[in-house]
Formats: sequence, C-alpha cells, structure tokens
Amino acid sequence: MAHLDSPDRLAAITPSLTRLDDDDEVLDACVAEAARIAEVPIALVSVLMRGIQVFRAQRGLPPELATSRATSRAISFCTVVVQEELPLLVEDAPNDTRVPQVMVENYGIRAYVGVPVRVHGQVVGALCAVDVVPRRFCKDVVVAMKRLASRVSARLAALDAVNRAPGEPIDPEDLDTRARRLVEDARLVECALLAIEPVLAPLAAAPVPCSALSETELRADLRAAIRCYEDMTIAVQNLTAEAARVFADESEPRLARVRLEAQALEREMSEIGPMVLLARGVLTKTLGLEAACKGAKVLVGAFGFHAAALAAARRLIEAAGHAMSEVSS
Repeated sequence: MAHLDSPDRLAAITPSLTRLDDDDEVLDACVAEAARIAEVPIALVSVLMRGIQVFRAQRGLPPELATSRATSRAISFCTVVVQEELPLLVEDAPNDTRVPQVMVENYGIRAYVGVPVRVHGQVVGALCAVDVVPRRFCKDVVVAMKRLASRVSARLAALDAVNRAPGEPIDPEDLDTRARRLVEDARLVECALLAIEPVLAPLAAAPVPCSALSETELRADLRAAIRCYEDMTIAVQNLTAEAARVFADESEPRLARVRLEAQALEREMSEIGPMVLLARGVLTKTLGLEAACKGAKVLVGAFGFHAAALAAARRLIEAAGHAMSEVSS
C-alpha cells in the first residue's frame, strides 16, 4: 500500500507531470481511448499531489472542472487507486463506502474504473473512466485500461525526462553570484505569494454564497491576482531551470538541496494553478461566478497551498544561503 505523502512518491511528481497549460496529444488520445473502451462520457489522467489531484488530460468534464482541471485530493476516487496500487471498480458510488461522496453529491458520479499510473516506480496517479449512471465494467475493460495506463506512464516518464537533465560545471565565484540571484528571485516569489492569497481566498472560502461575491467588485482584484500568478510562474520556472543547471552536483549535499527545493517550490506552485484558472474563467466570462464557486467548493480542501508554497520558497532561500556558505568556506 502506498503512502500518499511518501517523499519518494511526491519527488516523482515533477512540474512537467502537473503542468495544466500544456495539453499533450498523446495523453489526450489516451483519455479518448479510455472513454471509448469503457463506453463512458468522462475519462481522465489524474496526478495526485499533496493537496489536490490535477487532471493532466481530461475528456467530458463539466465546464468548471474542465477549467480548473483539479479537485481536492481528499474527495478523489483516484486516491483509493494510488493508496492500494490496484485497479478500482465502483458500480454504484452512492452505496460504496470505499469512495468519498462529495463528487457523488456535487456531480452525480455513479460508476468508476481506475488503474494505477506509475513514473519511476511510484504510483503518481490514475487513468480512469467515469459514468453518471450505475453500471458494471467487465474484465476486458480493466485489462484494456491497464494496457492503456502503460502508455500513459511511458508518456509521463518521457515528459519528466526534461526535468532531470544533468547540470553544468560552474566556477565557484560564479556559483556565489548565481546563488545570490536565486535568493533574490525566491524572495520576490515569497512577497508575491503573500500578496496573492487574500485575492483568491474569497473563491476558496466555500461555502460562501455566490450572492455574497460581486463579479464587478472581484474583477480588478482577479486581474491583478492572475497577472501576479503568471509572473510568479515564470519566475519559479526560471528558478527551477537555473537550479537544475547550476546546483545539480549530488556529491555536494548543500548544492543538490538547492535544486531539490526549487523543484519542490514549483510543485507547490502547481497546486495554486487550478484556483487561478477558475479566477481567469470568471474574468474572461467563460465561467459564471456560480460555476466558479461550485468548482472552488471541490478545491477548498486544498487551499493550504499558500502555506505550503510559502514554506517551499523559504526553504529555497535557506538552501541557497547555505550553498553560498559552502562556496565561501
């Protein structure tokens, strides 16, 4: 049985596995095939992070979930697949004590078949097919889903390879300069995280009556929050790329820790993404406020992203500071 918060499992979830602004043709084809095999309207590739599950590929989701591409991990059927590291078949969800009932009540989920997806030996998520009516899935469906999950696993591993490129040899004086720059950039991310939280909090503070939120009043704040998040995302991606190039020396633990903490920060930032996508949907009017609130309701358990991302930024600052001490000693 897998531990959801095992360091090894979470370390296998690199940013390329959770990037929601980058559709992938191979994964999209896999979910389309899963829906066809199981003869259902909904199919997903989920990746389970610390607070949320993200949908790396999806087909057939309602608008707000297709926008946020995530739910809280605590209410996910896929959590059972990851924990047990085995296929899960649910024929009548309202009467199945193994699965959380939030998605049953909010979205009418009735049937589910999910199989594990592995990257570097770790179960990072599931390939699943979902129906809104009770039904049985035959053995052939499970066999075909397992075969398809192998393709999903191979594709995710290929995407992940980008994050594991070897570092470059760096002159010690240049290393000190680049470590100082990394600290400055991480501090800017820290400040931005402190600024963005109160803006997104109203959407996440379910159960907030939608009538209590004025779309007009939120518009300026949402626009500022989205721009802030987009700037942060670029900064963190640059931080991670720089750390991978410069601080990848496994023989020097202080240097290697900088790379690992930068990756951890990008992972935590990924958990903010779904809430920002909902905010963008409201801003662009592709989603009504009521639909956005409904989507936020099934993300509310994951709103601890703020504390987790702040902690990750501060750990990166500390690690880069230690790296500078290593160089000067």
